[in-house]
Amino acid sequence: MVRHPLIDDVVGPAIVVESASPVVWLTDALASLLRRSADAGRTVVLRTGRESAITPALRHALGAYGAAWAVADFDGTLRDGRTGVAASGIEDFVHRGPELVGTPSPEHPVSADSVRQISIDLTLRHHAERAVDMGSAIEALCHTVGTCPTRWGTAEPLTVPWDRWVVTQYAKHEAPGVSTSYAVGEGFSATMTAHLVGGVVVETMSAVLTVPEENTDPELANRLFDAVQQVADQVVPVFGVVMQRRGDADHLVRAVSHGEPSPLAVVIGPEASEFLDRDGVWPPPRTTTATFGTRSGADGDRSEDGDTDSTDGGMIVRFEDGWAALESFLDRIDEDRFLQLVGGAPLDPAHDEGTLDGHVRDARVTGGHGAP
Repeated sequence: MVRHPLIDDVVGPAIVVESASPVVWLTDALASLLRRSADAGRTVVLRTGRESAITPALRHALGAYGAAWAVADFDGTLRDGRTGVAASGIEDFVHRGPELVGTPSPEHPVSADSVRQISIDLTLRHHAERAVDMGSAIEALCHTVGTCPTRWGTAEPLTVPWDRWVVTQYAKHEAPGVSTSYAVGEGFSATMTAHLVGGVVVETMSAVLTVPEENTDPELANRLFDAVQQVADQVVPVFGVVMQRRGDADHLVRAVSHGEPSPLAVVIGPEASEFLDRDGVWPPPRTTTATFGTRSGADGDRSEDGDTDSTDGGMIVRFEDGWAALESFLDRIDEDRFLQLVGGAPLDPAHDEGTLDGHVRDARVTGGHGAP
């Protein structure tokens, strides 16, 4: 049994938390309830009105702890705040969820005002012989669009000034357990986790950056991918996904549709590249590749056919046909070996951040918070 002052109702195995706040934060109290409920095998269902928003940090925590967001419309009907799918009751989020998959309800509105954003979900392994420096990857990526984190913390409100050294010390203090922290700035939000696998620090970063509208900065994509290659000089990328999406300018998550995101690229690190099945056509049609971590790829050489002079490096594979190309890459990953490498599935960070809303694949979304 879970006892907690935030509990408003219990419906079967679901623990219901009601909020009438216009913005729901991941407070220390809510974080503790999510953690304790997950440990007890119970599903927390956050129930809000249709005008409420949740923060990126809370969006991540709901995904990481298997919790749900139920939105009550004016007529009392419920829908999933993340996917818009109608629910017949709170129990649906236990038996069908916590994220409901299907056709969005007609009550799930389409956003009338959004901005262009880039989401980057990246898993990194730190060099055992080098000092751990959490947050350096985020800063390298942020500089490409001129916005960087200004505040961070482990629960909201986030009030601590951003400092990579302090973030790193927090992660070390939590080791060997999983550390989770959040960062925000103007046009920027991110989640960072770290845990030990075989004595090596594995870091995940999920960042969303507001970027200029399409065609206003034609060199932006190249700068972003150059930044990823710069990151590869300091740490070892394992796997990453870069997507283009629409979202609210304040980075809050509202119960509206922004349309489908579009995968732009995957980052496949040197170790993960060994887990790829390259039989048949490689890489898939309508992709371009850039290598890193090898002599042939040290200068960021790009090829249309994906041929490289070495197999001991990583690669950035850019897509021209979005989801179809991403799905084909996921089908070529030996996921069992990947789990052993990083303690989670390839798209765990993207799933927890909501990047895959509407594209949840049960066979792929495994591991997650607290994965060994």
